[in-house]
Amino acid sequence: MTTVDRHESVLHAYAKYFETLTPDSINDLDLLAVDDMTFEDPFNRVTGREKVKALFRKMFEDMDNPAFTVTDSFRRQGERTAILKWRFTGHVPKLGEVDFTGLSEICFDETGFITSHIDYWDAASHFYEKIPVIGFLIRLIKGRLRLS
Repeated sequence: MTTVDRHESVLHAYAKYFETLTPDSINDLDLLAVDDMTFEDPFNRVTGREKVKALFRKMFEDMDNPAFTVTDSFRRQGERTAILKWRFTGHVPKLGEVDFTGLSEICFDETGFITSHIDYWDAASHFYEKIPVIGFLIRLIKGRLRLS
């Protein structure tokens, strides 16, 4: 298998990993990522595959029915970076239902294993605005910045 094929194969396996993620399948990350991978989202920045898996476990503890649907993937031929486009749904006690889209930038090493995962999504609209006092302030600021 060529390096290009390996990157493509791991990208598809990683997308499937998220779409089928359960508390029992979290350790399958070991087959796809290097030990010192990094993960970043609007709330976290961690280094180490074990810490990434701990974040996923915490997600299942803090939420009801979290689920990812990967809607597209992009990778330029010969590049070691790919983009996953996804939809995330679930329920957060005290905040309610969540349903939003985002992008993940995935980087690979020369052998095709994942070295980093960076999520891009709007935490202000999807989480902070739902918190009573903070949400009011964010909506107020957004209203003032909005073109009439």
